[in-house]
Amino acid sequence: MSKIRDAATAVLRVNDQICAIVRQPHLRAFPGYHSFPGGKVDRTDADTLPDAPGLEGLEPQQLNALCRELQEELCFDLIAGLRNGTVLRVQPLALALAPPFDFVRFRSQFYRIDLTDKPHLTPDSGEITKLMWNTPNELLEQFRAGDALMVPPTRWVLEGLADNMDCGHLGDLSPKFDYDREVPCMEVLHGLRTLYVPSQTLPPASRTNAFRIGDDGAPQLLLDPSPESEAELTRVLKTLEADPPEFVFLTHHHPDHHQFANVLARKLGLPVCISEDSHGRIRAKHGSDYFDGIEVRLVGEGEVMTRWHGEDVRVYAVPGHDEGQLALAPESLRWFIVGDLIQGVGTVVISAPEGDMAKYFRTLERVIDLNPAVILPSHGIPMRSVHRLSATLQHRRERESRILELHQSGLLNPAILETVYKGVDERLLPYAMRNIESHLAKLRQEGRV
Repeated sequence: MSKIRDAATAVLRVNDQICAIVRQPHLRAFPGYHSFPGGKVDRTDADTLPDAPGLEGLEPQQLNALCRELQEELCFDLIAGLRNGTVLRVQPLALALAPPFDFVRFRSQFYRIDLTDKPHLTPDSGEITKLMWNTPNELLEQFRAGDALMVPPTRWVLEGLADNMDCGHLGDLSPKFDYDREVPCMEVLHGLRTLYVPSQTLPPASRTNAFRIGDDGAPQLLLDPSPESEAELTRVLKTLEADPPEFVFLTHHHPDHHQFANVLARKLGLPVCISEDSHGRIRAKHGSDYFDGIEVRLVGEGEVMTRWHGEDVRVYAVPGHDEGQLALAPESLRWFIVGDLIQGVGTVVISAPEGDMAKYFRTLERVIDLNPAVILPSHGIPMRSVHRLSATLQHRRERESRILELHQSGLLNPAILETVYKGVDERLLPYAMRNIESHLAKLRQEGRV
């Protein structure tokens, strides 16, 4: 289970407006998300309250972390505001603990800070790409329009304030699930729900994101249901019981994207949409009867699968990690489900015979050029902009240059592995070797070795 880290979050309020930020897309935690200023509590944060009025009864370390974060992120001096009367009150507003399946779990204490006037704030450009003063309903409308990434507790704080700006403590807003009966499901981008399904994937990931997409009246898609066991399959079926999808869509043929998907499709009577290549590979690996009793629809580049916020959602071919891998995106490219083109947790393996490093590079370049607003990987959280795609491509190019240099110096692949992947989890070394082999195959195709 992930370590829990305490955090303090500031909801600055002036009359009917509050201050919200959009985080920089290069950040590891919640890249490009709408949120409030704040951050984690450090061990160095003092355990005594500052000398200022109105702080009685507050937790000292959290309060000092809040002061530090506001100074660092916004150049705002909370203690000075309390002393000169421009800060009217500081009061606990809500508590939220991230769910157990999050790679990093924050226990965030939200504080409402009432101000007499809007202060002069200077956002730290390293962490904040946008600062705004809006009513809670205006911020919620950005989410409902599909234009904001927002974790549920942030949204629930906004809903509480929209009901009553003078509300007291909103209580525990931690996402809660009955893990014995259901698969957790959350929505951080409006109209696109994610079932976090435990799967037999590579560490450090442990789950595959099964996305639910489809406007009311449009086909309801479930992507890559891949429970790791029959017990998890039962939980997935129970989760879908009240609102079953109409289609299963498989992005590619790797088991952590389709395990038990055929059983699920049979039980619910659903067609399976899949590329011709992936269909052939699954049948070759798991038997020609894998899809018996299931309507299989072979789909490819450009086909419309459903609608999201009134826009057609189309298929994109994204080979490289897997020859038959498919992606989905709406016409506006406000998001792009990339499958295993990148991962939010861990790294992508490019392995023959289905993987091709040259195609992988070209696919990354293509999606970067398309410039979708939000990237949704199959493992890890959604992230705003193509920053992670660009960083991945640059990292792969640098790694390839290093592999080329070592190969030309006379090192064999095992020695290259020890040098390039030093310190990597031993369980992942066989997969790292496959990446080296794929880089060398690409270099041979290009006549560079």
